[in-house]
Amino acid sequence: MSIHELSEQIEHVAHHGHEPSHKGSAKSIGITMAVLGVMLAFSAAMVGSQRTELVKTMVLQASKWGFYQAETTKYRVIQADLELLKSLSPTKAEVAKMQATLREKRRASGKADDEDTAEIKELIASATEDMAQLVTPDAKEVVRFKKMAQEYARDVKEAKEDAEAYDAAIEVHQQAAEWYEWAQLAAEVGIVVASIALLLTSRLIWVVSVCLGFVCAGTLGFTTFHTRSAATVAEQKIHFAAENIQKIEADDEAPDDSSPAKAEAKDSPQEQK
Repeated sequence: MSIHELSEQIEHVAHHGHEPSHKGSAKSIGITMAVLGVMLAFSAAMVGSQRTELVKTMVLQASKWGFYQAETTKYRVIQADLELLKSLSPTKAEVAKMQATLREKRRASGKADDEDTAEIKELIASATEDMAQLVTPDAKEVVRFKKMAQEYARDVKEAKEDAEAYDAAIEVHQQAAEWYEWAQLAAEVGIVVASIALLLTSRLIWVVSVCLGFVCAGTLGFTTFHTRSAATVAEQKIHFAAENIQKIEADDEAPDDSSPAKAEAKDSPQEQK
């Protein structure tokens, strides 16, 4: 056998000896790319889901802030009405001062008033007092306005807390979407690296793609677990705030025991029986 034929046989053996190893590495790389593709699809789906929940939560919060603005407007209106009542209602000191001023008025000559003039002044002073009593609102109405102002102030506070309860949920969904995007990026880069490993038949590059796959899987697992627990806490906070709003609305719709109709119902013979 010649040296040339021997060298051809060595090359043939070497070629067939490395072929199974090459096929095995290609198979491993293909499986890695398939797994990374599945994780990529899952990451993309979760990003879309979290962004949808984020938009939904922000829309709900916007409606709650609108309710808060409405309650704030009602509170400001009732406060303005109270200030108007106070400004229109003369005090007892102001009425007494006006009456004293009328009685002390003298004619231009400085002479004392005659009987008729003094009587007219007394009538005017008395009419001034009656007019002040007429302009002054009823004490019950003032108390009712103050009670309404207190209720509106409470409603404003609860409406603000109800709107702010959505902040935690918004933060959870926003953070989850960002983390799922990082997992998606790791899967995409891993697929590219695995493709390069397949072309170059490099085990080292394939190991890098596998590491990226572990990074993606770890990010997916941590994000899913953290988002689920944080979203549960945020939903409980939203539910608690909504229950407070429902209780307040039920209290506002309930009849007042101090109303005349309620008092008549209590004093009626049927109620006494």
